[in-house]
Amino acid sequence: MKIRVKLFGTLPQRYPGYDSSQGFEVEVPDGAKVKDLLARLEILPSDGGMVAVNNLVAQPNDPLKEGVSVLVLQSAFGG
Repeated sequence: MKIRVKLFGTLPQRYPGYDSSQGFEVEVPDGAKVKDLLARLEILPSDGGMVAVNNLVAQPNDPLKEGVSVLVLQSAFGG
């Protein structure tokens, strides 16, 4: 199934050509969960942050559905 993903913080730098206005589409297997999508994108729990599915805060074991929009927000950092 196809999922629309938008990344925030420093995460977009990992994907050359990433378009911050559109995000990108990711193919995941039927039955995939939020944690499966993050693994597919190689985003580790240590990268910090929050995930929202269709603008609602999501947990790692929440299931994904075809066509949802996923935002991956990195925690604020700095000094």
